[in-house]
Amino acid sequence: MPNWRRDTSRERTGDATTVTPPLLAVRGLCKRFNAASAPLLQGLELQLQAGQYVAIMGESGTGKSTLLNLIAGLDQPDAGSVSIDGRALEALSDDARTRVRRETMGFVFQAFHVLPHLSVCENVMLPLALLGIARAARRPRALAMLEACGIAPLAARSPRELSGGELQRTALARALVHQPRLLLLDEPTGNLDERAATQVLALVRARLERFGTAALLITHSRAAAGTADRILLLEGGRLHALADE
Repeated sequence: MPNWRRDTSRERTGDATTVTPPLLAVRGLCKRFNAASAPLLQGLELQLQAGQYVAIMGESGTGKSTLLNLIAGLDQPDAGSVSIDGRALEALSDDARTRVRRETMGFVFQAFHVLPHLSVCENVMLPLALLGIARAARRPRALAMLEACGIAPLAARSPRELSGGELQRTALARALVHQPRLLLLDEPTGNLDERAATQVLALVRARLERFGTAALLITHSRAAAGTADRILLLEGGRLHALADE
């Protein structure tokens, strides 16, 4: 088990010790495509504390996106558990898992999942609406996030009018607008040129430092992975520290 992980953080108050669970705890995670297939993930372990930024690399088909879906509660493991703030997702109802995602997580998926019938600004406002943020506050917050992502002039456009890189930035703005505690990034720079990728990753790092957000970055790019505090390799269904670290 890589030595950066720890089971809990502890703070001493007077004579009492308060034990705080990790923000994210993945224990013994196993997943198969079907009963006849070899395990895609087997006994995978991972912990993430608030403010930690970890990159996961690995060849295509090793289960990186599957791992993100399991962490998000969008899929169920065959064995093992995923806990957020000490709450096991598999023990929660569908509605409760949805609340955890809305309140705690931000996502940037490979396929973007930007809604084509909403404008760029409306897409970014969506997480705020789902959290019940007052209508008057949604648009200013969304526009500020679009400005930070460098696409404020595109606010009124339809996603159908955007390039792949612009869709990527829209997805990132939507993921960050509600200040999530856990950010899940699946190839967030895959459609960006080198300059734009550098800008986006700098934005991610600035948000993590400002708000103490934890982030898990899935990437094939060693340059992108190099912006994280720690790089792990997903191989053989488990996570390993890179040999050259």
